[in-house]
Amino acid sequence: MVNRKPINTQKYILTFCFTAIIFSLGFFVSDYLNNKRFSEINTMKQKFQIQVLAMETQLDHFKDILCADIGDDILTHELHLIGEKLEFMANNLGHNHPEVLHLKKYYSLLQIRHHHFSQQLCERCNLGLVHILYFFANTKYCPDCEKQSAVLSFLREQYPLLRIYSFDYNLDLMALAAIKPLPPKSALELNGLPNSEQESELKSDTKPLIQEYGLPIIVVEGKPFWGFKDIQEMKKILPLTRF
Repeated sequence: MVNRKPINTQKYILTFCFTAIIFSLGFFVSDYLNNKRFSEINTMKQKFQIQVLAMETQLDHFKDILCADIGDDILTHELHLIGEKLEFMANNLGHNHPEVLHLKKYYSLLQIRHHHFSQQLCERCNLGLVHILYFFANTKYCPDCEKQSAVLSFLREQYPLLRIYSFDYNLDLMALAAIKPLPPKSALELNGLPNSEQESELKSDTKPLIQEYGLPIIVVEGKPFWGFKDIQEMKKILPLTRF
């Protein structure tokens, strides 16, 4: 007959209690960290929205100022700083985080408004600014967008009169849909060339003129260019004589 050892009830109770304490502690720590992160998100969101509102107010203020009192870099630095703050949040929370997407819409609207303001300022005050609309997406949909962003950042440092506005192509925003370039009807339109220049360009360019249709998209002074453009290609596109 096998002798069975008596069950140590106290041991099992202590083990259960210890496990329950560890589980509860983990739950409360996780809950605390989530609440803290949510609070930080709200704080960043509020600061971001305040900056956007402040800049919108400044744009309204500058509408009636004389050209002699306006520089060619008006509010551009401030716009860039807001964009950097949004990028910081996206890198920490994720580019598809609901709050990041919400703030992207705020920033996109602000960029559109600044772009319109800058264009009007150029006409009224005869400024030699060059405006670029840059449409990008994440690496899944646009593997070349990261390289294109680096090229545009380099050019912005080289040419102070260059104004670059970056937009997430897949962002669901009606105002953004209104400025997106339409899909090209012909291979010629992929590179923003008028019909009269097609034949000569095809003969003079040793590289294939047409790249596969897709992102990134760069719009220079109203002309769309599809696909990645390196520094040399961008210099051919830009009206450098205005710099």
